[in-house]
Amino acid sequence: MDSITLTADLDALARISAFITEAAERAGLDERATWQVQLAVDEAATNVIQHAYDPETPGEITLSWHCADERFVVTLRDFGRQFDPGSIPAPDITSPLEERQVGGLGIYLITRLMDEVRFDFNPQGGNVLTMVKYLGTTNGDDVTTLPLSGRVDAVTAPQLSRDVQAEIARGARRILLDLSGVTFLSSSGLRALLLIRKDLMTLGGELRLAGLLPQVYEVFELTGFTQVFAIHATVDEARAAFGQGRA
Repeated sequence: MDSITLTADLDALARISAFITEAAERAGLDERATWQVQLAVDEAATNVIQHAYDPETPGEITLSWHCADERFVVTLRDFGRQFDPGSIPAPDITSPLEERQVGGLGIYLITRLMDEVRFDFNPQGGNVLTMVKYLGTTNGDDVTTLPLSGRVDAVTAPQLSRDVQAEIARGARRILLDLSGVTFLSSSGLRALLLIRKDLMTLGGELRLAGLLPQVYEVFELTGFTQVFAIHATVDEARAAFGQGRA
């Protein structure tokens, strides 16, 4: 295990970034996964610096990492105020910008960027944040294909979202939806696809669609979403396009 201990002030962020970037590259993470780890660590360290200690008396923050069982494990430890992640409300990411409440975005980003996140506290050990990024989950051949059929509407869209979120929870980051069996797509179904795409992009993943029937493709044309989604004529074409551009 390699580690670095620094005074918990904003001047430490550059050294923290350099340390964890080198660590991620040594662990074999690709450029995108390295960026995700770098951002998650920066958000976590900034929270410690700004909230764990008084500005006049900054304490220390220790950043450590190691690899085990195909997992890149990062920990941050501080001895500041006890942190309870359950006390932080989830951020509002759906309302118009001018109506949103500030706060909670850092924790949200951490949980979306990393594959596992755990907070622990005890009086002797202080606050310990453990974050895990799975090694090898960004392999270009690791494509999860989900065939859809029938109607994708207000009734069926919630189940589609649950099915995809279950795959994401299992580590899927490149998801291909085969829509060749879909005969009807409503605005509710389109909204579900937009949210799935947003979630995957937040995680550095990709969503691609294939095999759309003419009437389904027309829904995308009418709404202008042919410019938003990566749409392919066949499943084979879509699989070959992962990692090649717009998702």
